[in-house]
Amino acid sequence: MNTTGKLVLSALSVLGLAACAVSGTDEAEVLGESQEALINGTEFYGSDTLFNAITAAINQAGLSASLDYLGTGSGKGEQCLEGTGAAPCNTKAQTIAPMSRDLQGSCDSGQKSNRIALDAIYILADDTQAATSATSANIKGAFCGDGSGSPATCANFDTWGELTTGSSNPSNAIKLYRRDDISGTTDTFKSLTGCTTFCAGVKIIVEDLIAGPRLSTDSAGTLGTPNTSSIVTYSGAPTAAAPCLQTDSATDCIGKLAGADIDALAYAGGDGLRPSNPFANQAFTIDSKAPTTANIRKLITDPSNKYPLARFLYLNEGNGSRATAETNFLNWIIANPQTFENTLTASGFIACDPGNPLDCGATGTTCPRNSSLP
Repeated sequence: MNTTGKLVLSALSVLGLAACAVSGTDEAEVLGESQEALINGTEFYGSDTLFNAITAAINQAGLSASLDYLGTGSGKGEQCLEGTGAAPCNTKAQTIAPMSRDLQGSCDSGQKSNRIALDAIYILADDTQAATSATSANIKGAFCGDGSGSPATCANFDTWGELTTGSSNPSNAIKLYRRDDISGTTDTFKSLTGCTTFCAGVKIIVEDLIAGPRLSTDSAGTLGTPNTSSIVTYSGAPTAAAPCLQTDSATDCIGKLAGADIDALAYAGGDGLRPSNPFANQAFTIDSKAPTTANIRKLITDPSNKYPLARFLYLNEGNGSRATAETNFLNWIIANPQTFENTLTASGFIACDPGNPLDCGATGTTCPRNSSLP
């Protein structure tokens, strides 16, 4: 969650300037028009999973006064690289995008696919949930039935007893949470599980620069009405019903939702892991493969025996005109690969090759790798 954005909005409120929110789906669910207008050449979008790590790296590089990371989702980052989104991303508004997936489609001249670390899509449940594992087929069934989201097939996996064995409350309905459709984590989850459409009962968590993380069914935050999220506690100690903070990223919030209810189940990247209270969660073993560092690293060394939802993380590049702040940040990463990798691993992500920082290879990527990176 971007705190600078909220400070800007607070200043506008003091000046008496109004703003309106946009209703609708996908991108409009995530950001209102007033929130889109925050972009001014020093901010950039990308993976929400990488929000904490990239923000920490910007601070380490001494660039926090000139560069601000907004997160929101990999899809938003790619739109802003290619100029295919809503304003201001209807032109090439940025040239670097931290992403939890590769660029989609064909590679345009000058674009780069830069793998920087390993991560996984973790299946998260409350740490007191007695069940600790499931099959990938049943995870697919819980979130999207046969893949099409048909009510009949979703109904086959909507209780804990239908999902897995040994659960705390086998007859209880599963309370499911996911990221929105602009999320690279959602793109990867769908690709790895074979989902195309989610079950209607899965609740969607979106990033809102004013309200904080919220359900897609909550109203977007506006200058006059910022406290619209039903899952955020705006004052006092967070509760199980509203465990998230206004400053949380959507991924942080999903991790808390999974750890706040024994019947909750969610997917998220590494930033969603919460090993300790409040709202501690656990990551499920899938197909008898635990999401350990060794099993995730097998994505490179032994793909047939990897954790099934292992993935790469990326710092992708576009071919627009690069701003000075972006240049400075990329140059800092190139000059300090070990420091940048340490920042990634401190956020729970996994080094591809511990002896060679950021060296994740380029075989099978959409675009070539930046040759200045390891």
